[in-house]
Formats: sequence, C-alpha cells, structure tokens
Amino acid sequence: MAREDAAGMGILSLAHRGCRIASRACTPDGHVGHGWSVDLEPKHFMGRSDAHVRHDDGAPYPSGAAVQFQATESADMIRAAVASAARHYPLPVTFEGETLERQAFLDGTIHAESWNGLTFGVYRDRRRGYLEPDLNFFGLTVPVQLPTVETVHRGIWSVRADVVDCPGLELLLPARREAVENAFLDEVREGARLAVYRAMAADSDPRPAFADWSRARDAGINLTPPPPILRPWRPAIADIDDWRDPPKPAPAGPDALVMACDPDPPEAQALWRAAERAGMAEELFEADKRLNGYGWYDRLDRVTGIDTEVTDGDGRTWPLHEYPVPERTGAAAPLAPRPDAIRMALAVKTARTRSLTIVLPADLAFAGEAWDWVCHSLPLVTADSALEPRRLAELLRFSFFSFSDDVDADSRETQAARFDEEAIHIATRLLCSEDSALEISIAETVRRELFWLVPRDRKVEISITRPDIRVVLGDPAETTT
Repeated sequence: MAREDAAGMGILSLAHRGCRIASRACTPDGHVGHGWSVDLEPKHFMGRSDAHVRHDDGAPYPSGAAVQFQATESADMIRAAVASAARHYPLPVTFEGETLERQAFLDGTIHAESWNGLTFGVYRDRRRGYLEPDLNFFGLTVPVQLPTVETVHRGIWSVRADVVDCPGLELLLPARREAVENAFLDEVREGARLAVYRAMAADSDPRPAFADWSRARDAGINLTPPPPILRPWRPAIADIDDWRDPPKPAPAGPDALVMACDPDPPEAQALWRAAERAGMAEELFEADKRLNGYGWYDRLDRVTGIDTEVTDGDGRTWPLHEYPVPERTGAAAPLAPRPDAIRMALAVKTARTRSLTIVLPADLAFAGEAWDWVCHSLPLVTADSALEPRRLAELLRFSFFSFSDDVDADSRETQAARFDEEAIHIATRLLCSEDSALEISIAETVRRELFWLVPRDRKVEISITRPDIRVVLGDPAETTT
C-alpha cells in the first residue's frame, strides 16, 4: 500500500461469482483485534443492495485477510494460474498445503545495478520475443520494451527490471498489463541501456556498433571498439530457403574491398567466379553499416557498382544488357553464341572520395533477366572457357532456382529435380557438341532415375535400339570399379 495504489481488478473480478471476505487487524502494539467478514453477491457489487459486515471469530488470526469464492474451473487450472502468479512473487505462496516454486526474475544476470527504485539485470545472448515480459511488478510481469543492444559479430545484450520501490512507474489500470508511456518510462529505458553499456565495458571484446560506442562515450562509459574484422562476402542465392551458415568473420586488411552494392544472384554468382579466377575473392567483404564511423572501416575501399562488357566473335564490345541474343521463338530462349571475352568492371569508391575501376576478366555472365525461369536464362560462356557442364548447371541453380509454394506447384524436391534436369540440358547444349550433350543428358537421367536400382556388386549394361531396350545383368565377379 505504501509503494503503489492497490486499486485494481482483483476483487472486482469476483463480481459475477460472489465471495466472502474476512479480515482481522493487529494494532501496532501487538493487540489482536476483532475479526470481521462480509458476504458479497453480484447485487452488492452493482450497488443494488447494502452489504452487512459482521463479527467473525473465524477470520485469519492474528491478522490478515482471506477471500473465499466458489470456483468453477478445475483444480489443475486453478493451480496453474496460482503457480504462474507466484513464480516471481516476493512472498511465499501455498496451494493446498504445497509451497509453490518461486524464481528470482533476474536469475542468470551477469550484471545488476539499482536505479530509481528498480533493479536492472543484464543478460548476454538471451533473445526475447517482442511481447515477452521484461519488468516484474511484485509478481506481475509486463513488457515495457526495455532496449537490447546488438553487437558486431558478438551476439546481443538485453536487460530486465525488477520493481523495488518505484512510484514513478505507472502501469495501466485496472489490469496492469502494460506500462503508461510517459517521460519516466523513457528515462527507464535510457537507464537500462546505460546499464547494458556498463556491463559491456567489463567485457574484454564487446564489439559495439559505432552508434552504441558513441552513446556510451557521451555517458562517460568507455567501450572497447571492435577490431578490423568483417564477414567475408559470398554471392547471393536465388533460393531464399537454401539457408547456409555464413562464413566466419575474418581480419580485413588494407586491401579489403567492401561490397557496398547488392547484385542479383546471376550477377553475384558470375562476379564470384571471376573474383576466384583472378585470385581476389578473399578480399571481398560484406558491408556493415553498424561500423560506419570507425576510422579503420571508413578507410576501406567500397565496390559501389558492377558493369559487365561482352566482346562477340566479330570483335565488337557490348554492355551486357545490350548484348544481342537470338530472338525467342518458343517457350525456351535459344542459346547465344559463345563470346570471345567478358570483362567485369567494379566501380570502387575510396576513402578520399576519388573513384577508380577494377577490371576482372571473366568467362561467364548471364544475359537473361534475374528471377526468371531457367528456360529463359541466357548463360554466356567464353569460347576459351574450361567450364564444365555440371558446374554450369550448379551455377544456374544458384542463380535462378526459387521454390514456388503455389497450391498447384509440385513439391520442393520435384521442382528442384526438374530444374536440375533443365539446367544440365542447357549447360550441355552450350558447352558440348550435340552428341556429347545427348550422352550427358542420358547419363544424368540414368543416374537420377535408375542408379538406385543397380545392385552394388553387379554390372548392368543397357542398350536401346528403338523401340527395344536390352538390359544385361552381369555376374558379381564381373563388377569393375
């Protein structure tokens, strides 16, 4: 009562049930007073009838209050509700003689501090949901959106608050399921953020974002800035469900190039292949806006754009988007003649605001539209390239395959199998002779559809002379590796 206005929904929630309330007071000198009780029905709550208070020797002794009402819920439901309310309650609670489990709201903190009647507890790498409670008001937990601090490659810091004696904090009556948005709540959030910064200051390698580093510095808290470490860049994949573990952060030397542009998967895959062939793939790193402001990061060169040029067999050079391709006459795009050369020009912005261009020779580019069907893709592979059909099919999949969840679409496995079949067909048509393409296509079909039927210890020979198919199953001794 001294810490918070006790008005709420507790007794009012019994208006439709009715209840008996009994209480007994004890004087400051220890004298036990009379017990009292009152029976309340809905008509009393509605003010339609007077309630009569009477002496009651059965009231709690030597002091206290008791509320009795008829419950319609099961005992299990009641116990679960009471256990939930008692979990972070500051006093012991019993249910049918059993003392219910309690847990400190700030268990597991790595740093705790007091602030204006609250206790802040800071956690590391403890993610919470958007509406997960982060403040405990004497057992009632509510979400007040205390801040989280995301570091650079070192996880996330979060904070919770436990109420001790904080009259400035206002909870929305009558249910108290959320806090009143006022100036004091903004101060609470800022105090919680500074508590996180003080916890981070005790860490040997906190790696704060520049905005957090600056905010902490302005509050007199010194955080160790992150070292020159970035996540290596890898090309985008068209299939957003094909999630792969990102490469681990690595040191970014003075020759590092930050990818400040975001190429579509076909362009990105072609760039990565060109960078690998030029021996500079390991110099490419992901951009990280959280580091803008740190001197070492601001001094790194940035790739701001990619222009690809293609030289045809007649020595003419074209921008990739203007490269002449055969006119589409059916569902699938015809293959373009293999060019003599492909060059990818990277527009680079330096820390001194001057621009330069890095030219990479390439043997692959995609002239088709990004996010199109594989049958419409237009891979351009230089005449002198040693690119193999299976590798080109793999690059086509990375560049164009995207699972469709339409109701009339097949399963993911079926879609992927059909895509791979079409991709290897395109790759063999482009890179091999007609006969070689046909041989590879047949071999791939056998591998995909029949390979699982072949016994491990037997040799199988298949010959096809339309319309006949002849299969010869050899003895185990005839098996060759």
